[in-house]
Formats: sequence, structure tokens, C-alpha cells
Amino acid sequence: SDPPGTVRPMRTNREWVVVDVETTGADPQTCRMLSVAALALSPAGTIVDTMSTLLNPGVDPGPTHIHGLTPAALAGAPQFHHISADLAAVVRGRTLVAHNADFDYGFLAAEARRGVATALPVEDLLCTVELAATLDLGLPNLKLAALAEHYGVDQCRPHDALDDARVLARIFRRMLADAVRTATPLPVR
Repeated sequence: SDPPGTVRPMRTNREWVVVDVETTGADPQTCRMLSVAALALSPAGTIVDTMSTLLNPGVDPGPTHIHGLTPAALAGAPQFHHISADLAAVVRGRTLVAHNADFDYGFLAAEARRGVATALPVEDLLCTVELAATLDLGLPNLKLAALAEHYGVDQCRPHDALDDARVLARIFRRMLADAVRTATPLPVR
């Protein structure tokens, strides 16, 4: 295994899983996940599998003005340990791609640690914020909305895990094409 921060050459046969989570707050050690979406992509970037669900965190959902998820909307949702096997099946063998990957992976790992005998089969991460910075797109910021506008991808429901994952998957395909065109190494770690 490579040391953290090592950038590997691009593998054209790599499979990806684009992930987005919505949470009760910013700290994965004290906050909980409210929803998760995982879109498995072929090496060419085509969606081949999807897993998405709301989650009942068992606590106050936090900033409902951001994610729109109320206690009533989450009341009948499963807890993370009930969906972890389905999520693991989509993630397994793929490089996890997220916009601010440390945030999303941090929450996934924290929820997995809280579960009973739950393992999260993630070996590699790719952060699209890091990739956008490496591609030097000349944008004023690297927020998902800025990348969506740059690549001409419509956002229907910002801060909805499934919509954000779909938007990121479309952006990521274009970023991969830019990386290939410019011979930019992918920041997989």
C-alpha cells in the first residue's frame, strides 16, 4: 500500500463509487448520518449500481434548513447498521469518490465503527475537490455548485444525497476526461 498522500498514475480499468452523505453536523465522531447515496461507476463512468436511503440517526437531525430532513421524514428510515451490507456491496472493489472525500469517508467510517461487526470495504479515495484543484480550472471556488456550473450539470436538489451523488458522477466523468486530455495524474490515495 502507498503512503498517505501518494498520487498514483491513472488506471483506465479502475471502477469508482461516487458517494454523498447528509449529516446532523460536521464532526463524524459526535454527529450522525441522515442519508447516504452510492453510485457505482464502470471505468468509463457509466452508472452500474445505485444504493440510496434515508437513515434514522436516533438523534435530532440538526440543520434542517440545509438538508431539509425533519424528524418526521426520518422516523421510519433504517439505521446505518441495517443498510451497511447493501452499502458495502456497492462500495467493495471500487475507489470511493466524493466531493470533500475526508468528510464523507469520515462519516461512513464512524458509522461503520458504531455498527455490530460492520466493515467498510474502502481501500482507495479520490477527492473531487483535490482533483479540481489539480486540474486548475480557474474557478473562484471549488464547491460542488461551482463545478456543476463549470461543467454544465444541473443541480435539482442541492444537499440531497442522491441528487448530489448524481451531479457529482456527471461532473466526475468530465473531470476524468479533462485529466486524460491534460495527462493529469488522479489524486487517488
